[in-house]
Amino acid sequence: MSASIEELWPIPQGLCADGQVAAQTIRELLDERKRGYHGGGGKFYTPQQWQDRGESYGTTSLLVITHDGGDHAGAFNLDYGDYKFNEELMRRLRDKGMFAEACTGWYSAIYRS
Repeated sequence: MSASIEELWPIPQGLCADGQVAAQTIRELLDERKRGYHGGGGKFYTPQQWQDRGESYGTTSLLVITHDGGDHAGAFNLDYGDYKFNEELMRRLRDKGMFAEACTGWYSAIYRS
């Protein structure tokens, strides 16, 4: 039996309302596309959790998402060449008044438009 998208991608405590919407939007896309497997390289973080880690980028965002490998990486990192997946993610976020910005090759942050 495989894990549910909610188990694979838990939404962290303390995330603002818009961050929760962003996380749910991402989860829905990953679930629809059957791309929820992250191989341990994917997780949602609150900006505070990210700042507490000592990271430099994404600390003023709504949500941080890691994507080092895993089925979901192509939605965030264009180096994977999965442009349609990326475009679909960007469209869904744009419809919510948000966008994803690459911080490095292994994580991105979601901001209000």
